[in-house]
This record gives sequence, C-alpha cells and structure tokens, in this order.
Amino acid sequence: MDNGETAALILLDLSAAFDTVCHRTLVQRLNNTGIQGKALEWIASFLAGRTQRVRLPPFRSAATEVICGVPQGSSLSPTLFNVYMSPLATIARQHNLKIITYADDTQLILSLTSDPDAARASLHEGMKDVAEWMKNSRLKLNSDKTEVLILGSSPSAWDDSWWPPALGATPKPTDHARNLGFILDSSLSMTRQVNAVSSSCFNTLRMLRKIFRWIPTETRKTVTQALVTSRLDYGNALYAGTAAKLQKKLQRIQNASARLILDIPRHSHISEHLRDLHWLPVNKRITFRLLTHAHKALHDLGPKFLNSRLTFHKPTRQLRSASLALATVPRIRRATAGGRSFSYLAAKTWNSLPIHLRTTQDHLAFRKQLKTWLFEQ
Repeated sequence: MDNGETAALILLDLSAAFDTVCHRTLVQRLNNTGIQGKALEWIASFLAGRTQRVRLPPFRSAATEVICGVPQGSSLSPTLFNVYMSPLATIARQHNLKIITYADDTQLILSLTSDPDAARASLHEGMKDVAEWMKNSRLKLNSDKTEVLILGSSPSAWDDSWWPPALGATPKPTDHARNLGFILDSSLSMTRQVNAVSSSCFNTLRMLRKIFRWIPTETRKTVTQALVTSRLDYGNALYAGTAAKLQKKLQRIQNASARLILDIPRHSHISEHLRDLHWLPVNKRITFRLLTHAHKALHDLGPKFLNSRLTFHKPTRQLRSASLALATVPRIRRATAGGRSFSYLAAKTWNSLPIHLRTTQDHLAFRKQLKTWLFEQ
C-alpha cells in the first residue's frame, strides 16, 4: 500500500481442520522434524486408544476407535497441528506466494497490481498444489467460506480470473474480514474493530453494573480486567497510528470501567483514579505493547516476521550514535500506509525513548522500566 499497490489477503477456510488430522501422517511428519524415540512414542500414545460414541438416552451406540483428529482443549494439540500443516508453507513459497499461518488459520498475501500476470499465474499454480496437498493430507479446503480482503485503492483489481476454476466459485471480495478475532477493513483504519470492541465492552459493563453493588472493589477490578480490559488490550499494537477519535473511543471504555469499579460519578475527572488502579491510559497501553514488540524484535526474541523488520542502526563510520541503541527508520512514501507499518512506527517510537531504556537488554527489566517511564510522562 505504501508503494501505491493493491494487495489481496486471501483467508483460506478449512472444514473441521483439527478433527481431520490423520494420526499416522502426523507421526510421520513428527519423525521428519526430528522428534524420535521415546518422545515420539509418548505423542503416539497420547493420540492412540481414543474412542467415541453417540449417546441419545436411552440409546447408546457402540464405541468406535478415533483414528484422526487432535484433542481440542489440550495445550499440545495446536503444536501438533502446526507440525501437521508445516509442509503447506513450503508449497506456497515454491510458487512465490507469501503465506501466514496460525494453527488452522491460513492466509496468502499477494500484490494484484505490481505484476498481475505473474501474480495470477503463481496463485493458480500455487492454489492447485495447495488443494492437492490438503486432499492428500485429509484436509478439506472450503472455497465457499474462503474470504478475500482487498487492501489498497483499486478494489476492482480482483476478478474471477484470479481464482483457479478447478477450486469452485471465485471468492467475492469483502470490505472487512475477521482474522484471529480481530476485524480488518480494506483501508486498515481499524474502525470496524474499534466499533465492535466498544459495543461488546459497553454491553458487558451494563450487565456488570447490575451486580457490582454487592461485590467488593478488588473483586470488581479482577472481573473487569478479565471481561473488559482484556478486550481492550487484545491486539492493541495494531491501533498504533490510528485516528485519535478511535483511541478516544477506546479510552471511554476504560474510563467507564474505572468509574464502575470505584463507584464514582459519571462526569468526574478520571486521571487520578486511573493512577489509583495502576492503569495506563489507552494510548500509552498501545505504546507499551508496540515497544515491547520492538524490544523483542531488536534483541531477536520475537517471531521471525517481526525480527526481520527492525534492526539497530549501524553507522558506516564510527560515530557517537553507534552507542545510542537507535533503530533504523526506513523511508516511506505515505504517512497513512508506510507511516503505520511496524518497521517505521516502532522504530520512530523506539528512538524517542531515553537512552537508559534503549540500552536495557533484559526484556522483563525493560517492561518494568518502560511502564514506570510511561506513568511519569
């Protein structure tokens, strides 16, 4: 988008993905990744010997052995599913397709305008191989529920010619899509996400108001943090650089939460009460999350896709700035696109920190010092 291109985010949908994992194939792929011996036997034992039956009182079917699927609810199951899905990324990259996966959520990203003919050919061949691999792995690609989110100024760049005819009807482009519980819109303004969070949080606060008169303050705080604040904080680094009016809308949720917990009048000044609760305001919570991601990326502690986007500045000759732990700020073309990218915004925000924070190596110590510094601003 910063280069003036239009991109497509293709959100693939798998039908009952966790339930269709073949145990035998999973064990083979675990072995290929280097998990062998007793460890492999333990995992095979974890999967084996499971049965299921249908019960409809007074009737009960005979027990049937379960030969596929990973148990949902187990902390091990998402990791096993990731191993099962790992060959998919290799197939996509062989066709020059950018792929992002998280458990059964798989997305492809491609530019529709930089070289449309090459991109269309890559998508056709790549999706054919992806569909074939899924079929062989007993996974079902659901074309009817696959979504396409067009990001950029040319939504008409996507048409029926982009989708391989063998995979069914072409997914129609949408102006917003839910991705890992976060609503992305075609301009990445986050307006729909903020509206959804605001509606959900205020509905929750209205219900809590009915019972909070009988609950002590500390319990109120715990319940509110679990049901409301957690929603405000989820993915909040993505709110960095968004319109001030959206962040004010989120701040109103926090203000209402504080007033409900402390049982104070609706129009009373809130800043001191937020300090009493030891809550950073919403805009500083966003900055805190952005900078903790930046610290991880700069010290190679985060995921690779973030680590690669942020590096320490290394001057070509010996200068005093070499010891200041500054981040490299890339050039951008559009403040509304590149200016909100992690590589630019995180670097700019990082460089505004005092030197004692930028030179702190330990991540836990950095978080504590950063929170203290933000409270003082």
